Amino acid sequence: MKLAYKQIELFLKKPDAQIPVVLVYGPDEGLVRERAALLAKTVVADLKDPFLVAEITPESLRATPSLLTDEAQSMSMLGGRRVVRVVATAAEGDALKGLDAAVAALLASITPADNFIVIEAGNLPASSKLRKDCEASPLAAALPCYAEEERDVARVIEQGLRAENYTIDREALAHMAAHVVGDRAVVRGEIDKLITYMGPENRAVSLEDVVACVGDSAELSMDQLSQFAASGRFAEAERVLTTLLGDGTSFVVVTRALQNYLLRLHVARLRVEGGDSADAAMAKLKPPLFWKVKDAFASQLQNWTVARLDQALAIVLSAEFKCKQTGADPALILSRALLAITQLAGATQRRRA
Repeated sequence: MKLAYKQIELFLKKPDAQIPVVLVYGPDEGLVRERAALLAKTVVADLKDPFLVAEITPESLRATPSLLTDEAQSMSMLGGRRVVRVVATAAEGDALKGLDAAVAALLASITPADNFIVIEAGNLPASSKLRKDCEASPLAAALPCYAEEERDVARVIEQGLRAENYTIDREALAHMAAHVVGDRAVVRGEIDKLITYMGPENRAVSLEDVVACVGDSAELSMDQLSQFAASGRFAEAERVLTTLLGDGTSFVVVTRALQNYLLRLHVARLRVEGGDSADAAMAKLKPPLFWKVKDAFASQLQNWTVARLDQALAIVLSAEFKCKQTGADPALILSRALLAITQLAGATQRRRA
């Protein structure tokens, strides 16, 4: 069974009793870990209980292919269902093939009354045997974890702060959601950092608080990548891309950051063509531009046209689709996308010269 986006939250709260196997996969490893833990806790309250929770590695499955099926059907000494967790986010090569075979054997024999199996995997292409088997089986669910949209990040931020009795105004929330770079674990870390910064006395988070506290070198690199691309500086943009991917940044995070930056340029350019001055158009952007990027943004605003921004956005969307669907190297796909965008920027500048 393949879970659609709209089904995920409900399934996390109350998994289908007829589905004993769940594959949680995707490039957002923090979200994979968080959702896998939420699923496991619907069966077992304490995930550190060795009598109720068994953990299996892909390497152990390669050595003993029947281990997963044996654990799925073993009874707890304390009664009730057990949870079997397979952490395979870094599995590849022979280890991944061993997991594929073990899960295929499991799906051929497991019943809804058996133990609950939660498999954590990395970014699996549509051609992945593990993903295909879980999507096709009525006894399994495949739950994707891609980098979240800003609205989803905003929801996580607001809920995380509310749980600790903090409030955050709308502008501050929008700014934080737009500038938190990384997976779900990074988002949680930024929330904790903001709470520590606020302290127990001040419970109302403002835009000034968020600007002062949130963001790190990864965010700055992401901003640099977008600025270099929009300025037609391919060599600099590619160097930043290599650094980001080497640090483990998801390709989806990169494409969404580029898309967000280009969309803001697009909105501002439409306002300029509608009669606003460049300063007025930039002042209306929400969240507001950082002062340090205003000069570069203003220059880009004059150089780009709406038509070319449409082309650039299409390039980014196509790159993200190719990364998800083809199984090709994301670094190569994104490098080509950056080259195409910087060429568009250069063509725009030459046309205006």
